[in-house]
Amino acid sequence: MSDKLSEAQLESFLNETCDSLRGDRDAEAFMEYVIAILFLKRLNDRFNLDREARRSKLMMNGLTPSQIDEDLERREVYRLFVPKIARWDKVKQQKEELGTYLMEAFAEIDAMNPGCLGLLNTIDFNQRTEKGDKLITSADLVELIKDFENLRLSDDNLDF
Repeated sequence: MSDKLSEAQLESFLNETCDSLRGDRDAEAFMEYVIAILFLKRLNDRFNLDREARRSKLMMNGLTPSQIDEDLERREVYRLFVPKIARWDKVKQQKEELGTYLMEAFAEIDAMNPGCLGLLNTIDFNQRTEKGDKLITSADLVELIKDFENLRLSDDNLDF
């Protein structure tokens, strides 16, 4: 049996996550938030692997710790770069105004990765209902981030 995440397992996870967020509302309304966090987590997992491989290579080349740290922040050495504001460890520490924080993080990802074509900037984590309530609260977003915490989404952990 494989320890890798199958497509069916991921789909089930995403559906359960949408259901847990929606309460008595339509789950479809929450899918874009779940997909956005899925993308953020996958981007971070892939970036972390690339970053650690680069760190090992730089250490073998005899660079000092400060040279390594400086090199690891160079955008041009990565296919997809995750700016500090959007790194998973930073995101999961946010508790207040998480919707605003995520929109800033996605804007920064878009700015640093022209291939994203601004698609991430279309998600409004502060969207309001007709009654003026937030469609998804910071507390909901914190729980959503927690749901994704133990999911490993790098290529070597996926079975599809």
